[in-house]
Amino acid sequence: MNHPGLVVPFAFLTALAGRFTLTRVGLDVPILNDVRVPLYLGLLLCLMLESHRIGPRRAAGAYCVLPVLGLFAYQILSSTWAPAHAVTGPMAGDIAATAFLVFVYYVLAKWDRDHVTRVTLYCFQAAAWVYFLAASTGRGHAPGGRWAALGGGPNVFVRVMILGVITSLYLYVRSGDRLRWLVGIPAFMFGAIASGSRGGMAALAITVGVALLAIRPRPRWNRLAKPGALLLVLSAMVTVTAGRLIADFVQSRFVEATVGQGYTSDRDVLFAWALRLFWQHPLIGTGINGFHAIADLGEGERYVHNLPLSVAAEGGFVGLAFLGLAWFTIWHAYIRAPRAERSLEARTAAYCGIFIGATCLFSGDYFDARLMWILLILAAVRSVPPRPHHTPASTGPAQRPAPL
Repeated sequence: MNHPGLVVPFAFLTALAGRFTLTRVGLDVPILNDVRVPLYLGLLLCLMLESHRIGPRRAAGAYCVLPVLGLFAYQILSSTWAPAHAVTGPMAGDIAATAFLVFVYYVLAKWDRDHVTRVTLYCFQAAAWVYFLAASTGRGHAPGGRWAALGGGPNVFVRVMILGVITSLYLYVRSGDRLRWLVGIPAFMFGAIASGSRGGMAALAITVGVALLAIRPRPRWNRLAKPGALLLVLSAMVTVTAGRLIADFVQSRFVEATVGQGYTSDRDVLFAWALRLFWQHPLIGTGINGFHAIADLGEGERYVHNLPLSVAAEGGFVGLAFLGLAWFTIWHAYIRAPRAERSLEARTAAYCGIFIGATCLFSGDYFDARLMWILLILAAVRSVPPRPHHTPASTGPAQRPAPL
């Protein structure tokens, strides 16, 4: 089979880059300042150049992409009834960018889903190491010492760290239980805790719970002994070298601030405002960016930090119906696949997508959910080999039918 080449790492870099701007590195170039412009144009050009290799391929589960794109179209359309003072252009652009990435990964999944997913998971593993090493230098940390790197905040950092943990497990299983792939797990977990992202850790707990319910694993102690011992030794080394730092951080951030003081980073205020706007505009919502325009909570609180509540406030029941239909059809396309066709890559992509989706309950806006949609599409859509064209064999000269 003709596998996709460098277009997959390039698509990954484009999706991971997010809203990175050149001003972060001291440059100011109009139009090109938003790196999405050259990256998306380059990605589109790569797909066009590779189109002859893709050929006329079929994809099973492709129907699940339509509700996702329908949700994005409805959100962009909602800008027509947004408040007059709402600035809808940037948010509509973010949604259009997410739709573009979903379409690109649908095309790639249609081409060769398992290969594309495998390369993407390797890229997440590499990105986790890059982010961890960059943060360990002390650069890019957020206020309060929370770990972050490469211009992203702590909530972005924790997502990359936990995806590093999941891909480490994937690579361990895929390699035939080679222990070297587990080395990064203690480091990534340290980075996740050091990010101080309570939502990220809650999302990890949700993902583990879903995995345990779905897999219902039966412990095989003979197989768990070696990896368990390795992780125990590595965790002990991390504890010895940085145990005091992480203990103080857990005590101040997770215990005293959250449990003792009830600090929620104003999530309770944001969620209450979103529900209020939903009940005031229950059918079609306020329109995109209506939350920021009406609530007017300041530049630091421009969005709800909860995907369903944000859709409810700005899209109403119609938006929630699109969101629910999108999630349902992805789940339906995934479980509809024969068990033999649910590859290790597809299952791993599903758990990665569930984790990102769970983080969207606590942080981020519409564009920050792009990795959730991409990973879930990779889990649900699978390539189907083209049907061979059989030419009926000739059996000799045509025989005249016998007279009746």
